[in-house]
Amino acid sequence: MAKVLLNYSPIVVKATGFTLRHLTTAATNKFQAKPTIFKHITYAAATGRFYSSGQPIGKVDYAEVKKLINDPRKLLIDVREPKELKETGQVPSSINIPLGIVSQELASSEQIFKSKYAREKPQPDTELVFHCRSGVRSLKAAEAAVALGFKNVKNYEGSWLDWAEHEGLPK
Repeated sequence: MAKVLLNYSPIVVKATGFTLRHLTTAATNKFQAKPTIFKHITYAAATGRFYSSGQPIGKVDYAEVKKLINDPRKLLIDVREPKELKETGQVPSSINIPLGIVSQELASSEQIFKSKYAREKPQPDTELVFHCRSGVRSLKAAEAAVALGFKNVKNYEGSWLDWAEHEGLPK
């Protein structure tokens, strides 16, 4: 009988939306293993990604971002590097927190966050909208925010390229 250590059994599935359960066991013999459910993972069809928190990441478009720049209750976060902002510009009212430090900054104290960004630190239910150049880094930042417990997280998929096209700015 073959000895197999079954600690984690990932499943890859395409679907329109469902909850997936991971199985685990400490048994070393696959024929004696009694799997137990230890974690629920949600598949968000809109983004095509799995989220362990059950909080899918929403999407926003140019029109929604244009409206939110005048709403102080929402926070628009540009995760590009400062050098990129100098080359292209920035969406009005957005704050710059590079991807590499997003988790650190969102987890910082209210006093430190306010002193760095001149904005109140977002609360877990604050609407956070992330953007970058094309939407890839902003999705990673959004995933990090969800992992920190933020519940109203969105990604501007078109990001700066879409904004610049609509506003007639350099890309």
